[in-house]
Parts: sequence; structure tokens; C-alpha cells
Amino acid sequence: MGPTSPVKSKSSTQANLKIPFLKTIDFPLVLIVLALYLFGLVVLYSASMPMAYYSSIPTSPWDYVSRQALFGLIGLAGAFFIAWIDYRVWRKFMLPALLITWLVLFLVLIVGSFRHGSTRTFFDGSVQPSELSKVLIILYLSFWIKSRQENLKKLTFWVIPIGFIIGGTGVLLALEPDFSAVLTLVMISSVILFLANLDWKQIVLIGLVAALSFFVIIRVTTTGSTRWGQFITGYNDPNQALTQVKRSIESVVNGGFFGVGIGQGTVKFTGLEVGQSDTIFTVIAEEAGFLGSIGVLVLYLLLLWRGFKIALESEDLAGRLIAGGISSWIVLEAFINIASLFNIVPIGGNTLPFFSLGGSSLVSILTGIGFVLSVGRVNTIKQIQERSSYSAVVDLRWRDRRRSVPRTRRPASHGRQL
Repeated sequence: MGPTSPVKSKSSTQANLKIPFLKTIDFPLVLIVLALYLFGLVVLYSASMPMAYYSSIPTSPWDYVSRQALFGLIGLAGAFFIAWIDYRVWRKFMLPALLITWLVLFLVLIVGSFRHGSTRTFFDGSVQPSELSKVLIILYLSFWIKSRQENLKKLTFWVIPIGFIIGGTGVLLALEPDFSAVLTLVMISSVILFLANLDWKQIVLIGLVAALSFFVIIRVTTTGSTRWGQFITGYNDPNQALTQVKRSIESVVNGGFFGVGIGQGTVKFTGLEVGQSDTIFTVIAEEAGFLGSIGVLVLYLLLLWRGFKIALESEDLAGRLIAGGISSWIVLEAFINIASLFNIVPIGGNTLPFFSLGGSSLVSILTGIGFVLSVGRVNTIKQIQERSSYSAVVDLRWRDRRRSVPRTRRPASHGRQL
């Protein structure tokens, strides 16, 4: 009994080690996010020059950059706070959070600010609830699927509940209207369900629902049909394409390989719409050139790689869906934004993550990054504890071997028997 006591104490001590926060954080992901955020501030300074120049009140690009930087610092602080907490703790808050989100999306229709033909923001564009709702839906679906993963093979078990969640959120977004957010919501939900390891029949069904949602929006809604018509017109004749598309192509030509230099671009002064927001990649293409544009795309792909790496290392289904879903959402937003500027897909109104002016978008993205980091921390802590336990067992076995009872020796012979 005596020798077994140290074994229990030693292994228990190893399993309950206090692991420093910085030792468990995914630094490659943090560096990627910081690079996107800081470069985004630099590009925003240049992109907001026309807005500051033509403003009716005295202002400068620094006003927009400082405001964006403040939201970024708030988002980064929130991201590290969320990363510090085990993401599984938030599961019990998901239903109240979903109900509050629906309430806020309903209130914005009543008391929100009417801007650019829609009512989707509070305080004259300062707060956009639809951005925060994307993060919430990813979290809610991830925890919901985790709690019912044994029944996911039964199609009738999850179609109605998930359809109600996505449909309820989608209706509120469509009433603003914000159809780009509706399509993004459907695509994100499809990615999460795909990552949930459904069978191929269910995956086909999800693809059909996503395609049907797209068809309904472009055929039934005025905004959707208009943008689809503009896309087809630009595809058939580039000379008849939207101004954003023409300016984007012009920016690529002007920028060449190395670009004309940050702040030296001219396309943003030639009728580029929302150059500080939806079309900010045009500024990147001209001023940072092909090399800078590829660099931005590489950063997004690296973010997706780190997110999926964390997802694959997670032994918890909810962790896999959160890390994979959030990283996919950020990169999907970037792809739609850039592709629409070159008429590869219809204009959707999606922002360019980390670059477009908008506090709600930046805070929601950084909040999502915080949850990805939290999943990564849980993975790392588990790996460290497993290695510590293994080292403790090996160490104790070695000590036991040293303390083993010596074998019985044969007595020495005192002489040969005759």
C-alpha cells in the first residue's frame, strides 16, 4: 500500500498543473489576425481619403482610422477574454442569446436607422446586429448539433428545428432587407452541417436547400433580381458592368505587380462607391498591386488553415464545428466580397473582413476568432496534461525499477563435496 500512494499523488499533481495562458494560445493564428487588422487600418486610411475630402464637415482619414482602431482594440480584448474561458461554458447561454438576437433584429426594424435603402443599423450606422447574429448562429448550431449528434442520421430529427432557427433569423434579416446576410447565413449553416459528418443524401439535400434559397432571392425579391440582372449584363458585356466592377478592373491595370504605393491611388476618386467599405479591395489592388493582393489572399487562406487545424485536433464535436464554422465564415465573406468586385458572383454587399470600415463587423469577427482560440486552448491543455501524465507514469516506473527487491543470491560454496 505504501508504494502506491506516491503514484497517485504524483499523477494527480501532473494532471492539475496550472498551465500559463500564453503557453496554450495559438500564436500563428494571432499573428495572422494582427497582420490583417494592422494592414486593414493602413488601407482604410487611404480608402477613406475621398470620404474625408468630400465631407460636409471638417474631417480627416485619421478620424475613420482611429474609430476603426478603437473597435479593433475592443474586439481584440474581447477575443482574448473569450479565449481565456473554456468555450464549453457558453453552451448554457445559447438559447437566451438566440432569443435576445431575434429581439434585437426585430427592434432594428422599428427604431433602426434607414440608410442606403434598408433599415439594418442602430445609431445612424454605428451598430449592425446582423453581423453579430452570424457568430451567434454558428455557436448555437454547433452546440445544438453536439447535444443531438447521436440522432443526426435521422433526417426528420434535425431538419425542422434547424430550419426553424435559420428560417426565423433569415426572415428578420430579409425584412431589413439584408439578403447578402441571408445567403451568408444559409451558406454558413450548410458548412456546419457538412462538417457534422452527415451522410451524402443529407449533404445533397443541404446543397439543394442552399441553391433554392439563392433562386428564391433572385427571382422573388426586387433587390435580388436587380443584382442578378446586373451580374448577367456585366458577364455578357464588360462595358455594361457595374461601376464597381469597372473600377476594380481599372485598379488592377493601374496597380500592376507592385502597386502605385499606399495613398497614391486615383481610382478611389473616380466615382468608386463605398470605397472605404464594400469595395475597399479595389484600393488594395491598385496601391499594393498584384503582390499585395495575393498577400492578402494568402493571409485569409492561412487563417482558414489554422482554423481547420484547430478543428481537426478537437475531440469535441462542438469545438470542431465552432472552429471550422467561424474560420469558414470569415474566408467566405472575403471570397464573396472580392469575387463580386470582378463580376465572378453577383454583388452581395458583403464586407471585406478586417479591412472594411465598420465597427460591428470587426468586433463580431474578432469575437469569432476568440472562440476559435478557445477551442485551440482546450486542445493544447488536453495535450499538455496527457504528456504530463505519461511522463509521470514513465518516471514512476523508472523509480519503481530502482527500488525493486534484489533477487535471491545463491550462497557461496565453502568447498567441494567429496
